[in-house]
Amino acid sequence: MKNLILDFFLTISGISAASGLVYQNNHLYLIADNSYYLYDFSLNERALSKIRLDENAIDLEIIAKAKKPDFESIAYDQGKYYIYGSGSTPNRNTRITYEKEANAEDFSSIYHHLQQKFDVDQDNFNIEGVIHTADEIWFFNRGNGQKSQNGIFKINKVNPEESSFIPIQLPLINEVQTAFTDAILIADTVYFIAAAEASNSTYLDGEIAGTILGKFNKNTPMQLETTLIPGKHKFEGITLKERSDKKITFLLCEDPDDDKMEAIIYSLTIDQ
Repeated sequence: MKNLILDFFLTISGISAASGLVYQNNHLYLIADNSYYLYDFSLNERALSKIRLDENAIDLEIIAKAKKPDFESIAYDQGKYYIYGSGSTPNRNTRITYEKEANAEDFSSIYHHLQQKFDVDQDNFNIEGVIHTADEIWFFNRGNGQKSQNGIFKINKVNPEESSFIPIQLPLINEVQTAFTDAILIADTVYFIAAAEASNSTYLDGEIAGTILGKFNKNTPMQLETTLIPGKHKFEGITLKERSDKKITFLLCEDPDDDKMEAIIYSLTIDQ
C-alpha cells in the first residue's frame, strides 16, 4: 500500500462516539457505541436523521458505559443493515437488523458458543468489526484483553454451529499492541483498521498510540500487509467511498472517547 493520504472529510453534529459506518447511495449510515440510533447523514442535503433501533429503550444517546449496548459493528448485506453489539459484557449481545424497521435478536448463545469452542473468555471477547460474505459472517475480535487475542471468528449464516477461528498476529505501534477495530471486504481483499490503545481491557479506555490500515486476501488471512495511518487517531469504522483501477478511497470515523455530540469523518486514499 503506497501513497497513503489522510484528509479531513466532514464533521457531523449530533453524534457521539461513532463506532462504525457504511457509505451507501451518497448517504453515510453510522452507529455509536453509546446510542440506540442508526444515524443517516445525507451528503447531498448535509442533513442528519435518526432511526430508532429499540422502541423500549428509555435512554437513547450518551448512555452510561455500564448500560450502553456497545454497538461496534455495522454491515450492509442484500438491502439490510446489520448492527452488532461487541459482546464484551453480558448486556452487549444484541444484533439489530434494519431494512424498513428495526428487529432485535439476542446473540448471547452464538457469542457464548464462540467463546467456549475457541477458548476466548469473556474478558478477551470484543467484536469490533463484521463482514458478511455470501455464506458466512466474519467477526473480528479486538485483542485488547490481557491475552491480546486478535482473530477472526467465522460462522455459517444458516448454521452458526459451523464455525472456525483464525488467530491473527498484528504489529505494535511504539510498543503498544494494535487490535482490530473494523474491516470490510472489497472483491477478494479484506481491508481492516486496528488501533493501538494502552489498556489491557475490553472495557476501559487507554492512551491512543495510533491506528494501522491492513489488508489480506480473503483466502490467506495470515499473509498481512500493514501501514501506519498518520497521526494518533483511534479509528473505529471504515467504509468504501470509491475506487478506480489506480486508487481506493475509504471513509473513516474516529471515537475520541468523549461525550461531544459530533463525529469527525476522514477520507483515506491509497494506491491500488
